[in-house]
Amino acid sequence: MRDQFTADGIVLDNALAYWIHRVYQATRNASFATLRAAGEEITPEQWIVLVRLWERDGRTQTELGESTYRDRPTMSRILAGMERRGLIRRRPDDDNPRAWRVHLTARSKALKAELMPRARELVARSLRGIDRRDLEVTRTTLQKMFANLAG
Repeated sequence: MRDQFTADGIVLDNALAYWIHRVYQATRNASFATLRAAGEEITPEQWIVLVRLWERDGRTQTELGESTYRDRPTMSRILAGMERRGLIRRRPDDDNPRAWRVHLTARSKALKAELMPRARELVARSLRGIDRRDLEVTRTTLQKMFANLAG
């Protein structure tokens, strides 16, 4: 959007990156509040890891980092916190002794049934009043922007 620039500056309220960041922060804050209301101190970063593991348990740390767009040290820190809280277990990979596999615990498997309805409510709240076609265009546009920047 070219209307975000003036001859000598930027109109922040017209900048897409500014609005993406604001939506991210609002979503992050609402996620914290939603998970805390469920009695869980799960960060949005930990939530994303749980979702990836609910999709396919036993991923490697590297796979989790790539699928959540986190670098190795950040993913290691996230997993360490989850392990301390009893949400995951890390085990050496049988085929590659340098790799670690990440597994859900019984506790984190049970959390899915409790937390997914709250996540659905949060998403429904955030999308209220937005036409489905607008959402499809937004997702496609953001995916293209990401591809442009990532590679």
